[in-house]
Amino acid sequence: MRSILSPSEVAGARLFISKAECINCHNGPLLMGTAFHNTGVPAVPGLPADHGRQSGVEKLLGDEFNCLSRWSDAKQGDCAELRFAVTTGEQLDGAFKPPTLRNITETAPYMHAGQFANLSDVLKHYNAALSGPVGHSELKPLGLSPQEMGDLVAFLGSLSGPLAVPPELLVPPVP
Repeated sequence: MRSILSPSEVAGARLFISKAECINCHNGPLLMGTAFHNTGVPAVPGLPADHGRQSGVEKLLGDEFNCLSRWSDAKQGDCAELRFAVTTGEQLDGAFKPPTLRNITETAPYMHAGQFANLSDVLKHYNAALSGPVGHSELKPLGLSPQEMGDLVAFLGSLSGPLAVPPELLVPPVP
């Protein structure tokens, strides 16, 4: 039987769940996870420092139209995600939610402000595990060889493909 994935893609998949530890953040059916992580992404010259989850949760809780506001029609027991939101701690500073890896080759540039032009640059960042501009990065050097990095890029490329839905579901609604 012939494999759907090339040998390089298979090697990349193995690295994804083992040595490269990508699965720690990119997991579940969409390979995106639900937690926030500080991966030491470099700042963008000319832009203010982005504190990620730390500033995001402050803005969310202070928004006059959030689920807990006087404008909300939420019921008494609703909005638990806001009532119990973690609002302090170093784990929030510089933390971002990982995006899905589905069709990742179609979404360059990468990271929250487009810091990396291509997937090879992203993997070089993760492999080196330099400290980030804010907070404490969760990364540790991976020690991946150029071949292993190429295999990971090949695997990530295998996650792209057309949507298997009827074309009429992809048409914008008519006003």
